[in-house]
Amino acid sequence: MTCVLIPVFNRKALTLRCLDLLQWTRDQPGWRVVVIDDASTDGTADAVRQAHPHVDVVRGTGDLYWTGGMRLGMQHAAKAGAEVFIWLNDDTHPDETSLRRIDRIVREQPDLVLASTPIVDGEVHVCHSLKRGRAPITGAEFDVADVLAGYQVAFSRKLVETIGFPDDQRWPHYAGDSSYTHAAHQHGFKVRIDSLSRIELPGFEPYLTVAQTFWHGDKSLGRRIHDCFIAKRSKYRLPTQWHLDVLYRGRLGASLIFPARLGLWTLQIIREGLKTKAA
Repeated sequence: MTCVLIPVFNRKALTLRCLDLLQWTRDQPGWRVVVIDDASTDGTADAVRQAHPHVDVVRGTGDLYWTGGMRLGMQHAAKAGAEVFIWLNDDTHPDETSLRRIDRIVREQPDLVLASTPIVDGEVHVCHSLKRGRAPITGAEFDVADVLAGYQVAFSRKLVETIGFPDDQRWPHYAGDSSYTHAAHQHGFKVRIDSLSRIELPGFEPYLTVAQTFWHGDKSLGRRIHDCFIAKRSKYRLPTQWHLDVLYRGRLGASLIFPARLGLWTLQIIREGLKTKAA
């Protein structure tokens, strides 16, 4: 069985649109779609059950975020006997051909961790990493990476049995995908980008810079610090960055890189604040 895992929170319209594109799985006994609803308050869970009764809905606590949602979904899928796990975000446009392709390849090559090529406005979006840089587009069937973004990623039960489930304590939201796929890379699994399958990212917006994130909205200084550096959902959450540096560079490397980056971020925030005040 193949389980497609979709963590969701308060994006009912996006979730239902994504599930509409997965309607073909309804009559496929070898496929199961699992929505992990992290205590949405907009009626997502009820709407999914009504529109897509064949979909498994797993309820969260409201504090799962991306990584905790995927962890809970993977545990559910493992208990159900899944042989292939596919991560999928609900703000994407999945297609049957691509999903069937990455499922087939991972079944044939269980040592592969395989991401579909992300497409933004009809163009390839290079967002995966090779040695912590951008993965090159070579034109080959598979491009090599050591980290994958979790838009649409397939892997076998063998990976779960080898490295366990994603660590939602160190990486509750941001970097849950990259840390897990990097761990796969470290354990000898081949982390690859499939050039012949795709995942559409409609409405994709790049991350805000740390300065833009810090100064976004009308907030107190304490709230700005919290939302930028402490909140679990923030890309710039300091515990997340520290654990990511340790994963990539070891504790010694992290002890050098982490404070240097924090100093650079502080300068960028001050510069942006002065520029905004002058304007």
